[in-house]
Amino acid sequence: MNTQILLVQNPETSDNALRMSEVLQRFLEKHQGDEVRLRDLFNEMENRAFASTLLLCALPEALPLPIAGISALVAMPLMLVSGQLVLGFQKPWLPDWVLDQPFKQEHSQQVISATIPFLEKLEYFFEPRWPLFTSPEAERCVGVILLFLSLIIALPIPFGNMLPAIIIVLICLGLIEKDGLIIAISGIVAGITPALLLLIL
Repeated sequence: MNTQILLVQNPETSDNALRMSEVLQRFLEKHQGDEVRLRDLFNEMENRAFASTLLLCALPEALPLPIAGISALVAMPLMLVSGQLVLGFQKPWLPDWVLDQPFKQEHSQQVISATIPFLEKLEYFFEPRWPLFTSPEAERCVGVILLFLSLIIALPIPFGNMLPAIIIVLICLGLIEKDGLIIAISGIVAGITPALLLLIL
């Protein structure tokens, strides 16, 4: 049986007052077992939306972490969920075999421990502004940009994954924090990403 991840915003839920860095810190403190699954992490998000799902999938690529094969694991969920955002799905969906994929606790702790200070530094610059770019109508257009960046991550481009992953993280934080200015700037950078990658190669 497939599983839908219920991540709908609910202003009465206390988790919405927490920033992503705080939610991840809580997850790290609560899960100390031998293995961690994506389902555990998404359940911790509770009433969060598409942006949180995509943010969590992109973070391992946005950070220079020495974990082999991570691109293949994150590209498929990124494409699948961003495609659902474009199509207007009400809730993000991932198949059970993805949600139940086990990760060693030491690897997940390594990723999350590196992620928290990274997010804390970014969150300092985010604030609600330019609401046009964070409206429900704009989210489907933003989904097109996220899908485009996800496809780039899926390509076998040496050192070509980090830049689009960082842009995905910025866009998703912009959606979570209702910061349309960051989304607009990130969208412009996304448009020139192929040219930037050609300069790197």
